[in-house]
Amino acid sequence: MNEHFKNIIHAISKGDTSLVERFFCQPGGRKYLENITLILINTLPQHYGEKEELYLGFVEVLDRMEQRIRRQQEGQEILETVFQNS
Repeated sequence: MNEHFKNIIHAISKGDTSLVERFFCQPGGRKYLENITLILINTLPQHYGEKEELYLGFVEVLDRMEQRIRRQQEGQEILETVFQNS
């Protein structure tokens, strides 16, 4: 596996979403992540049912990451507003 992708996976597993934020901000970025994952999962030797379960799990992870990123952005906007008014 490419060293860059290993670093991304390691960062995400530690809770750092900054490396994937740009995908969520770009038009079609989320779909791009889903499609890449689907391609990778389909190269695995497991049966179709297991692959589908793995894919749905990944989509759930993406949903949570996207929600977390949105909440972080909302928090940042609130802090900026508070400090501008000080």
